Amino acid sequence: MISILGQNLKRIRESKKISAYKLAQISGVGNSTISQIESGKRQTLNVSTIEKLASALNVEPNQLINPEETIEYELTDFEEILSTVLSSVDVTFEDKLLSESEKDEILLAVKIALKFIQDKRNK
Repeated sequence: MISILGQNLKRIRESKKISAYKLAQISGVGNSTISQIESGKRQTLNVSTIEKLASALNVEPNQLINPEETIEYELTDFEEILSTVLSSVDVTFEDKLLSESEKDEILLAVKIALKFIQDKRNK
């Protein structure tokens, strides 16, 4: 599941025609760290890393961590839609932010329900 940070980092980096390797050199952040962020393998970073990446890309740090208002996603797979929604930092339920473990529980419950529907359809 790719985070908003990962999506924004890759989008901004590619729009500036900077390779991940070059960004690593400019920012002082490891190439493997950048790859992990963009692929969704790494979901959290300390503030100094975000600031280094933002500075190297010549953007404000909030441009990396905030959802892009104008991005439109064309998603047709329900699991993909849910994963995208849950990757948002500010998902709430009953006026409380969902923790990562709560998001994982929701995703697991939906996968179980979808498997049940799939099995029922295949009978």
